[in-house]
Amino acid sequence: IAESSKFMASSVEDYLNVSRIQAGNMKYEYSDFNIKDLAERVADDTRQQAMKKGLLLTFKSSLTKKGIVHADIGKMRQVIDNLINNSLKYTPKGSITIFVREDIKKKKIYIDIADTGIGMPVSSVENMFEKFERASNANEVNVTGTGLGLYIARKMAQEMGGDISAHSEGQGKGSTFTIE
Repeated sequence: IAESSKFMASSVEDYLNVSRIQAGNMKYEYSDFNIKDLAERVADDTRQQAMKKGLLLTFKSSLTKKGIVHADIGKMRQVIDNLINNSLKYTPKGSITIFVREDIKKKKIYIDIADTGIGMPVSSVENMFEKFERASNANEVNVTGTGLGLYIARKMAQEMGGDISAHSEGQGKGSTFTIE
């Protein structure tokens, strides 16, 4: 009952977020914060879940600067958490790595969430960010997804001046989602 209630509340929140995004009513509270520290906290918060599944969850960073960004810290937490939780859902064994890196020339910071999970058919990668879309092999591992999480995460990232991209070498070869 508790698990079903949690899923239902999450689904309702997803539908409300889609509605807010489409109506242009999503509110953002911008501030300066350290994105590396935020990503590391989210990784730490989800490590226990990974361990329960027998997965190794690691955090790495190659930042040479402080990693200060101007965005909505709550929304960024939600975006990072969504992508890590997707990796948890679709990685039956192996590992998940959260890697924070920078491109000093472009003045951009990236967060890669890479897993050794089920991967995606290359043809499915770009469609992953559409509403109600899921990879063709998603139901084999997780039947509870709504197909809204990636849509919401990407829209939030874009509205804060960033983006999210996905990459997979194919089924069974893991996936990498990159927040810009």
